[in-house]
Amino acid sequence: MKTKVTDRVLFVGIGGGNDVFSTILAALSLWQMGWRWKSCSLAGVLSPFHHHDVVGLTTLPGVSCVWSNSKRKVVRRDKEFEIGFVDACVAKLVAEQTPVLAQEVFGLSLREGSEGVTQTFKLLAEEFDYFVLVDVGGDCFYRGKEDTHVLSPMFDALVIRGFVDSGVPGILFEAGPGTDGELEVEALEQVLSQIATESYQLQSEAVNEWEKLYKQCIEPVRTGNTVPTTIQAFRCQEEFMVRPYSARAHIGTARFYSKFEQRIKTSLCRQVFLLDPARIRNPFAVKCISPFDWFMQTQVARQRTNCEANLEYTSYGGDLCQFLTPSPLFPEYERKLIIQYGLSDLRHATCDSVLMFPSDLTTALDGFWVTEMFPKGLCKVVRA
Repeated sequence: MKTKVTDRVLFVGIGGGNDVFSTILAALSLWQMGWRWKSCSLAGVLSPFHHHDVVGLTTLPGVSCVWSNSKRKVVRRDKEFEIGFVDACVAKLVAEQTPVLAQEVFGLSLREGSEGVTQTFKLLAEEFDYFVLVDVGGDCFYRGKEDTHVLSPMFDALVIRGFVDSGVPGILFEAGPGTDGELEVEALEQVLSQIATESYQLQSEAVNEWEKLYKQCIEPVRTGNTVPTTIQAFRCQEEFMVRPYSARAHIGTARFYSKFEQRIKTSLCRQVFLLDPARIRNPFAVKCISPFDWFMQTQVARQRTNCEANLEYTSYGGDLCQFLTPSPLFPEYERKLIIQYGLSDLRHATCDSVLMFPSDLTTALDGFWVTEMFPKGLCKVVRA
């Protein structure tokens, strides 16, 4: 891929979490490879399951300005509380240090599914000449049921499908394959060889600067796993690293974890990969109009996997509903226990209703009514 000279570039972290911060690694790396731009901006995706305060509206639907005082909140019927918001940390960093000529930070909405993302990119193309989608870890390469412990396939899939459908110019920048604990080494090597990626040496200067900024600005607010693991794997002299990962389920004050180990091939983490996002064959990159629509198409109609929607709350029909669909990575007895905790929360009016798989209705439902059965295998349960 030839080095690129352009006016304005938008770097988009596609997977939530720390991907918005990892846009800085992408920009540092591409600049060292000879790419040049007059200015750039950074963007992340805003979780459709949380509320975001002090986020400035722009003239572009689906796009918000993120500032250093922007906040992310969990909102329930009976309470709300603030949780760490990496995007605001990145906005503070950009305002104070202007890394890689970055001017501002945006948040892209996922509330209208991939179709909303498509329209957002088309509008952004009036402001930016080129787009760089950024993923660290490789979960965007999810292939299907053979990838047994994918953890967060939803956000990446929505952004990739929306971007490809928009037809705007850009690439995907991939770093740290395997460091998110989602795809095995063999799967990543197979995908990277099949989709004609271009690989380049990841430079120590970029990693060192990325690490410095992470420790200064991100780690004190939201300790993550993927960024420090990617840095460690880059420097590791062993062929493989093995790290523990887990699927998580939080219901009220109860915490459940299903643990597994992940092998990370360190040589892959000393490279970065550039590719056309249209070449990715992710079965979860479906055309959809909302997170609920995505869930129905992928989790109900096709298969059940660990995903961002499991146990999250969403608006449906004017109600606050919970996806009471614990991860299949948990043993069945733990799934039933988690469902019981969720029904207890419903009994105490944490939300208006829960959405369940009919096969899970065998769990004790005393005091509840099934009020709606969806045609593809999901049901709505309310208090009796």
